[in-house]
Amino acid sequence: MSAEPIPNLPLEHVSELSSAAGEGRALLALRNQAREAVSPLVLPARANHLWRYTNPARFLPESDPTALTPIDVGPTWRLDEPLSVAALLAGGATRLVEMDAAARKSGVVVENLHRISVGDLLGTIVPASHGFLEAINMAAWRGGVLVRVPAGVSLEHPIRLRLVAGDLSLPRVLVVGGEGSSFEVIEGHVGGDRGTGKVIGVSEILVGKGANVRYGLVQRWESGVVGHLTARARVLTGARFQMSIASFGGTTFKADVGAFLAGEGAEVETYGVAMGGDSQHFDHHTEHIHEYGKTHSNLDFKVALTGSARSAYTGMIRIAPGAAGAEAYQENRNLLLSENARAESIPELEILTDDVRCSHGATVSPLDPEQLFYLESRGLPRLQAMRVIVYGFLDQTLARLPQTTRERIAALVAARLHTD
Repeated sequence: MSAEPIPNLPLEHVSELSSAAGEGRALLALRNQAREAVSPLVLPARANHLWRYTNPARFLPESDPTALTPIDVGPTWRLDEPLSVAALLAGGATRLVEMDAAARKSGVVVENLHRISVGDLLGTIVPASHGFLEAINMAAWRGGVLVRVPAGVSLEHPIRLRLVAGDLSLPRVLVVGGEGSSFEVIEGHVGGDRGTGKVIGVSEILVGKGANVRYGLVQRWESGVVGHLTARARVLTGARFQMSIASFGGTTFKADVGAFLAGEGAEVETYGVAMGGDSQHFDHHTEHIHEYGKTHSNLDFKVALTGSARSAYTGMIRIAPGAAGAEAYQENRNLLLSENARAESIPELEILTDDVRCSHGATVSPLDPEQLFYLESRGLPRLQAMRVIVYGFLDQTLARLPQTTRERIAALVAARLHTD
């Protein structure tokens, strides 16, 4: 199927949006470049395997996303855990809810992304050329946050970002970890209480030399939300980056996540859990791009589906020319808990040099009746037995996550298993 231009997405108010947000010339220039990249808008062909299972038109805004609309200050947020930083993005506005004394004293910066000069960083990891949705976000994003942790700073408690979906949300997140810093960021996407809403979000993470950054992307929208989230990291020499992905909510959700291993000795681990039910549709794409040698990456992504839920997964490991000594592994496992659930898995390797170690594995399998029979024969009711099997299926992946992220995701898993 050939790609066709979609003429009905005007981006006519970029200048007004930028001016109202108080942005400088650099950000306005980025917006205008992105607008030119999507005029006219051309959707990717469905023959492209990254869009084979999901219609890209589903994510398009129904009207001009650059049009100025009143800003809702959004809901309140009652914190229930110790945090270094808590920031709320809702209704196109950004609000700092909490910053503890240690983070403030160490020089941690959390600011409205509209109001600062970040033209040298914004869009360098996820440029407008990345894809049509990323270009729409760059042209029209409203509501953004910069998190900057200085060199050498280690934070005891997580940084938590709470992003609330509205009728149309285009959030932007930029995380910058200084050389030798160590911290955890948890980006949580919630909302959609009205049963509708579209989200096109982009997050960029820069992991400085020798830094250790843990980043969690947790999506638990209400039913009815259609959303696309892009999150990419650039990991410099000797740095470690761990990304965890947890997908639970929404009606249709597509994620494009990954990391560039951009310096010798860089290490990246990506762990993912997705649980779908009813008629939910999930589509996850991951990439680990080894640009330098002596780098290491590992990916473990697990999916459990009930009802008539659908999941598609594509995972790319790319070893660039000259990146000798790179090591990479990728694993995707899918557990089908009902006859009508479906999953597709497409692992990919692109190796452009010698002296590397790369491998991948993928499975799609139904619930093992022998395991179920064994547990039922020991007195467990059928539903409880299914829950035990699912916990066992996910446990190895969850055990690798930081404690705070693991506990949150485990609670979401328990809630899903008790409702399906």
